[in-house]
Amino acid sequence: MPKLKVRDGLELAYALEGPEDAEVLVLITGLGGLKEGWFRQVPEFAKDYRVLVFDNRGAGGSSVLDVPTTVADLADDTARLMDGLRLGRAHVWGVSLGGKVAQELALAQPDRVDRLVLENTTAGEVARVDRGESGLRKSNGLDADGWLEHIVPLLFGREYREKNANSMRAFARSRERNPQDPVGIGRQWEAYEAFDSWDRLPSLTHRTLVLVGGEDALTDPENGRRIALRLPNAVFESIDGAGHSAHIEKPEAVNAVVRRFLATGMP
Repeated sequence: MPKLKVRDGLELAYALEGPEDAEVLVLITGLGGLKEGWFRQVPEFAKDYRVLVFDNRGAGGSSVLDVPTTVADLADDTARLMDGLRLGRAHVWGVSLGGKVAQELALAQPDRVDRLVLENTTAGEVARVDRGESGLRKSNGLDADGWLEHIVPLLFGREYREKNANSMRAFARSRERNPQDPVGIGRQWEAYEAFDSWDRLPSLTHRTLVLVGGEDALTDPENGRRIALRLPNAVFESIDGAGHSAHIEKPEAVNAVVRRFLATGMP
C-alpha cells in the first residue's frame, strides 16, 4: 500500500489507477471510512479517468495526528497529496465528511477543482438535518451484533441490507476485528462538527452535482436539496431506495449519473 508524506508526521495511504494522461477524478471518503469503500467506483472510472482514492488522516493506513483538526486541514491534505502525485486540476467526488472536504477544497483552492460531486453531505449547522449522529458516535467498541443493530441501519438502506444480509454480517465482524483508532476518529468528528460552509456556498461556482440517497437514515436528504438551491451552478439527483452509502448500494445507477455529469454537466 503506497503512502506519501504530505506534511511533518503525516503520511496518507492512497491508490492511483487509470490512464496517466486522462482527466483526474479524486474520491474522498466519509468519517472513519477507508479508500476501499470506493470498490464499486475505481474499476469503472479508472477505465478512462486517472482515479485517486486515499484514507483521510486518522483512518486506515494513514497517520493519526493528535492535533486540532478542521475540514480545512483535510482539504489541504488532499491538495498536498495531489501535488505530491503531480496531479493538476481534478473532478472531486466526496461522500459525507468527504463531501465537506470537497466543498472546502473547491472554496479554498478553486483552480484545483473542475466538476464537483457532493454525496449525502451537509454544509454546516444552518443546513444540517442530521438524524443519526448520536448513534454513529457509539460505533467504536461495539461488537459485531452491536454494529448490525445500531450502525449498519444508519450506513445502508433497508433494501440493500435485506438483499445483502451475509455481507452486512461480514462487514460488522470486520468492524469488530478492526476498530477505529479512537484518537483518529475523534479528530475527524472534531472536523466534521465544526464545519460550516453555508454562508460561502453562493461563491462556489463550480458545476456541482448534489447527490442523495432517498432513504438516507444518517443525513436527511433535505440537506442535499438545500445545498443545491444555495449553490449558483448545481443540479440535484436523488437515488431511490438508497441510503447513506448510495455509491455502494446502487453502484450502477450512481456511476451512470456521475459519468453523465462529468461528461456533460447534467445527471
